Amino acid sequence: MLIGLIGTAALGVITPWSDLYLRGTWVAACHLPIGAFVLFVLWAGVGNVVMRTLSRRLGMSRREVLVSYLIMLVAAGIPSFGLTEYLIPTLAGAFYFNTPENGWQTLFFRHIPQWFVPVDLRAYPVVAPAVRSDWVYSIYALLPRWLHPADPRIITQFYEALPGAGRMGVSLLHAIPWGAWVVPLVAWTGMAYILFFVLLCITVILRRQWVERERLAFPLVQIPLEIARTEPGDSALPSFFRNRVMWAGFAIPVIVHSLNGLHVYFPAAPAVPVAADLAHYLTTRPWNQVGILGIWVHFSVIGFSFLIPTDLSFSLWFFFFLYKLQGIALAALGYDLEYVPNYPVPTFAAYQMLGAFFMLAGGMAWAARGHLRAVWQRTVAVLRERQPALTAAEPPDADEALPYHIAVLGLAGGVAALAVVFAAAGLNFALALLSILLFLVVAIVLTRFVAEGGLLFIQAPFRPTDIMAVAVGTRPLGALNLTVLAYVERALGLFDVRAFIMPFFMDTWRMCDAAEVPKRRLLPALATSVVLATVVSYAAVLIMAYRYGAVTMEPWFAIWSPQQPFQVLQSYLTDPRKPSLAGMELTGVGAFIMWALISLRMRFAGWPLHPIGYAMGPSWPMIQLWFSIMVGWAAKALILRWGSMRLFRRSRPFFLGLVLGEFIVAGLWILIDSLTGVRGHRFFLF
Repeated sequence: MLIGLIGTAALGVITPWSDLYLRGTWVAACHLPIGAFVLFVLWAGVGNVVMRTLSRRLGMSRREVLVSYLIMLVAAGIPSFGLTEYLIPTLAGAFYFNTPENGWQTLFFRHIPQWFVPVDLRAYPVVAPAVRSDWVYSIYALLPRWLHPADPRIITQFYEALPGAGRMGVSLLHAIPWGAWVVPLVAWTGMAYILFFVLLCITVILRRQWVERERLAFPLVQIPLEIARTEPGDSALPSFFRNRVMWAGFAIPVIVHSLNGLHVYFPAAPAVPVAADLAHYLTTRPWNQVGILGIWVHFSVIGFSFLIPTDLSFSLWFFFFLYKLQGIALAALGYDLEYVPNYPVPTFAAYQMLGAFFMLAGGMAWAARGHLRAVWQRTVAVLRERQPALTAAEPPDADEALPYHIAVLGLAGGVAALAVVFAAAGLNFALALLSILLFLVVAIVLTRFVAEGGLLFIQAPFRPTDIMAVAVGTRPLGALNLTVLAYVERALGLFDVRAFIMPFFMDTWRMCDAAEVPKRRLLPALATSVVLATVVSYAAVLIMAYRYGAVTMEPWFAIWSPQQPFQVLQSYLTDPRKPSLAGMELTGVGAFIMWALISLRMRFAGWPLHPIGYAMGPSWPMIQLWFSIMVGWAAKALILRWGSMRLFRRSRPFFLGLVLGEFIVAGLWILIDSLTGVRGHRFFLF
C-alpha cells in the first residue's frame, strides 16, 4: 500500500508536468494510464525482482504487487482528464478570455455562483442586477480574510505568471494566492467525491453480473495480471518477462517510436510514418464531406484488439465506415452536414449514437434484472433486519467492496446530495436530477465498452445539456441553469470521460477477483489514493501556472478547453436552439437499430455484428483507433482461420508485447524530454 501511495503522489506531479508544461504524451489519457502502468512495470519487473533475488522474504507476492498497482490505477486519471486539468483552468478561463466582443460578462457572469470561482464577482459590473445570494457573502464574512475571493489580478497572474516568478525561488510558494482557491476547490472537490462515490456504488452493484454471470473479457486487465503472475518454483523474474515471443512484439514499437523520437531531436535522423491523412485525397463533393479520415498506428491498440472477440473488433471499424458512408450519401443528396459543437462528429451520427446508448443501457438492465432483483431483495432484507436464509456461511455480498445495502443507499443518497448541491448553485432541482441520471446512463455504457471491448479511449459526443436541448431546446432551460451546467459539465469532466474513474473501479474489482485480493480491505487505501492524487495535483498545477503562466502550457487544457463551454453557452443565450424533431427521430432510429442488433445477436450464434460497434462508431476515439483495431482484427482472424489454437495461444504474448513496448517507450521519452527540456513531443492518443 505504501508503494502504491508513493506512486500516486509521484503521478500527481508527473502527470501535470508532462501534460501541461512539456506538452508531451498525455500520461493519463486512457483507461490503461501510461504513468501508473509504467511505474507498475518498473516495480514488478525490476524493483521487486531485485528484492526477490536478494531474499525471498524481501520480495512481494503477486497479490502485493497488484495492490500497489491498483492503488495507483484508481487515482491515475484525477491529475489529468479525470479532474484537475479540466477543473482549475475552467474556473479561471471565463474571466481571462472575457472580452467586450464576446460579451460574456454581460451574458452570464451574474449567474456564476461565487463559491464556484476564486475571483470576487463583485469586481465585474453587469448590465442586469446581479443574481447572487447574500447568504453566500455572509458565510465568506465568517471566514478568515485570506480565504475570501480575490480581485481579478489572480486570474491574469494564473495565465501570465507572477511578476518575477522565475527569480522568486522558494518565495514563489508564498506569493501564490492559495487562499482564494481554497473555497472553490473544496466545493468542487466535494462534488467530485460525491460523484466518485456514486460511480463506486454502481460498480459494486454491477460487478457480479459483469464478472461472474456475463464473464466479460476485461482486456485491459490481462497484461497487468500476466506481468504479476508467478508460479511455484519460478525464478525471481516473472515468466512474462522470460517469453521471447513477447520481446519480439515489444521490440517493434520500441524501435519505431525510438527512431521517431530521435527525429524530433535530430531532424536528419530517419522517421517511420505512423499517421496519414486519407481525407486529403478526397477533394470532390460528396467525398470531401467525409470529415476526419486518417490513419494513426497505435501498437497497443493493435495488441488489445487481438484480445477481444473478432466480431467486436470487426464491428468497431465496420460501423465507423458505415457512418462515414451515411455522411457521404447525405452530402450527395444535397444536405450540408452539421457537426456537434466542438466535436468532430456530425449531428446525424451523434443522435443515432445517443439512441444506441439508451437502448444498450436498457438491454443491459434487462439482462441483469435477476441480479438487480437479488441486490434489491438483499437491501430490503437488511434494512428490515430480517436476514434471508442462506445456504452459505457468508452473505452474498461478503466479497464486494461495499455491502449491497450500502451501495444501493449510497447510490440514491449520492445522486440526491449532488442534486441538492447543484440546486444550491442555482440549478433547478429537477434539471439537476435529470442531468445526473443522464450522465450515469452514459457512464455505465462507456464503462461497459472498456470492460467488454477493451477500448483504451472512450468518449460520447453529447453532454446532459445536449440531450435535453434535443427534446426541449435551450430557451426553456434558462440562462441560470445553462450557466451552472456549463461549469459542471466541463469542470467535472462530464463531456470528456477518457480517464474518468468508473472503469478504473470495475477493472480493480476484476483484478481483485483474479488475485484473491479482499476488496473491502483495499477500499480505504483506494480512498486515500484518490485524496492524495487530488491534493498533490492541485498544488502542482497551481505552482506551474503561477510560475510559468498557463498561456505557455498545453493549449488544449489551458486555452481551448476553458473557452469552449462558454462559447457554446454564449451561442445558446444569443441564439437559442429550438427542439429538434429530426434529432429525436434519428435518436429513435439509433435505438431501433441497436434493438435489432441486440436481438439478432441473442438469436443467432454466428451473427457477425456486435452492438458496441454501432454505439461507438462515429466517435472521436474511433476516428483515431479504427485502423489499429482493424489491423488487430485482421491478425487474429488470419491466425484463427489458417493457424491453430496452439498458434493462437503462442501468438498472444507477441501482442501483449506490443502493448508493453509502446507504453514503456512512451514513459522513456517523457523522461528524456523532461531532462532535456524538449516540449511538444507527443505520439500517443491525441
